Amino acid sequence: MIKSNIKNPDRVRMRQKQICRGAIKVFRKKGFHATSMREIAKSAQISLGNLYDYIEKKEDILFLAHRDILEQIYQAFDETAAAFDGSVDRLVNVIRAIVKRSFELRQEILFCYTETKSLEKKYMKEILRKESEFVGKIEVLIRDGIAAGELRCEEPGVLANVIWYNMTILALRGWNILPAYSVETFTDELIRFTLRGLCAREGEKNKETRDIF
Repeated sequence: MIKSNIKNPDRVRMRQKQICRGAIKVFRKKGFHATSMREIAKSAQISLGNLYDYIEKKEDILFLAHRDILEQIYQAFDETAAAFDGSVDRLVNVIRAIVKRSFELRQEILFCYTETKSLEKKYMKEILRKESEFVGKIEVLIRDGIAAGELRCEEPGVLANVIWYNMTILALRGWNILPAYSVETFTDELIRFTLRGLCAREGEKNKETRDIF
C-alpha cells in the first residue's frame, strides 16, 4: 500500500519498522503535526534522503505505527492460541498475553488512538479492516467454546468486541486503574468478568482459572 523506491520487500519492511518506531518516539514528545520529517529521520537513525526511499509522506508513517502495534498484538494472540488446548484455557491465556502486550505498548496505543483522526481515508479503512479481523479471531475462540459446550453466549460477535476493547483498556484508562491496581490484579478481574459473561462451565476451567474465578 505504501510506495517505496526499494524493490526488496524484506528490506522495505525492516526499514519501515525502524522508521515507524523512531517516529513514535518523536510523535509522543511533540505530537504528530509538529514533528518534522528531519526529526523522524534522526530518531530512526537514517538519512533524510534514505527515509524517502521507504515512505512518501508523514501520513504513511502514522499508518505504519498503527499497523506495527496491531501486528505485535496479533503475534501475541497467535502464539498463545497455538500453545494451549481447550477453549477456556486458550481464551484465558490469550487475555493474559494481550493485556501484557497492550500494557507494554500502552504509550504507543494511546498515541495512535488520539491520532487516528489524522489517518488518510484509505489507511483508516485498512486499519479498521485489520481490527475487524482480530475481533473475528476472538469470536472464533468463543464459538469454539460454545460448540464444545464449555461456554454459553447468544451473541459471540458482541462479546468479542467487548473482550477486544477490555484487553487494551489499560492504554486508555491506565491513568485511573494502575495507581490503585497492579496489571496482574486487573488481568485476573478481567478474566473473571469475561468467564462469567460467557457462562464458562466450572469443570472446564484449569487450576489457574479456578483460583481466580
